[in-house]
Amino acid sequence: MAPRRLVGTLAVGAVCLLASRSAPAAPLTDEQVAQSLFETARALMDRGDYAKACPMLVESQRLDPGGGTLLNVALCHEGEGKLATAYFELSQAATQAVKDGRKDREDIARERLAALSPRLPRLLVRVTEPYPDGLAVQIDGAPANVAILGVATPVDPGTHVVEVSAPGYETSRWEGESSPSVTSEVTVTLRPAKSAAPPGFASAVEPPKRGTSTRTYLLLGAGGLALGSVVFFALSTAARSSALEKCIPDRNFCSDDDGVGAVGRARGFAWASIGALGAAAVLGGVGLFMGDGTSTSAASLSARPVAGGGALSFQRHF
Repeated sequence: MAPRRLVGTLAVGAVCLLASRSAPAAPLTDEQVAQSLFETARALMDRGDYAKACPMLVESQRLDPGGGTLLNVALCHEGEGKLATAYFELSQAATQAVKDGRKDREDIARERLAALSPRLPRLLVRVTEPYPDGLAVQIDGAPANVAILGVATPVDPGTHVVEVSAPGYETSRWEGESSPSVTSEVTVTLRPAKSAAPPGFASAVEPPKRGTSTRTYLLLGAGGLALGSVVFFALSTAARSSALEKCIPDRNFCSDDDGVGAVGRARGFAWASIGALGAAAVLGGVGLFMGDGTSTSAASLSARPVAGGGALSFQRHF
């Protein structure tokens, strides 16, 4: 080879070598990452490590969807014990296999479906009718279609939480375990919320505050007794006038029985007037002492018999 041609060849080779070293590597495609995840997951499944394998297969299916990967996702979830999840994925895999013309995959999916069906835990939720407006159902924190009510639906084994709610009603919550081949039945009766008024009715009257009615009754009673005291005083005055016509007070002398009776009536009405006035003062004082009813304290007035008479007692509780 001529020296000039040899030098040219070496120069071209050096340029190509430098170009190959300086060119950046092409990034991995989603298909390449999906294939790597699939192969790693299959090796983990062969060792029985489904907990690690299943998330890899799910990600592989997301990056590069395919009927074969979907079937393996379903088989992995079956091995992991998520029977209902595997059942739904096997149904999808069978449908996809028919579209892809893969009879072998379809046969595997349908065989596993037949084996899984009797093992499925199921959840049957009922709500007493009629259903209120705005009825909502949640299973394990996720909203569920109301059409699921009354239908035995496959669920994975384990603990499940069902919540049923509606505007104006208390939320009903059920938590329980679902086991293979067992249908768990839940019957819910919605009860109106305690703070909610019945539909079609509005509360127009505010409940009285604690102590308000007792205070009112005491003050009304005091007013009535005060009025009675005035009446008794008037009757006592009238009886005293009649007694003065037939009696001499300084000598304690009355000319007839009518005069004696008038004196007795005058004294009786006078004592009744004094008693009514005293009771009015007591009740009025109690009522005023109780305050305006906004406090949480409560008062009570009671009469009790004692030896030789009676006693009036007042108690105030805080």
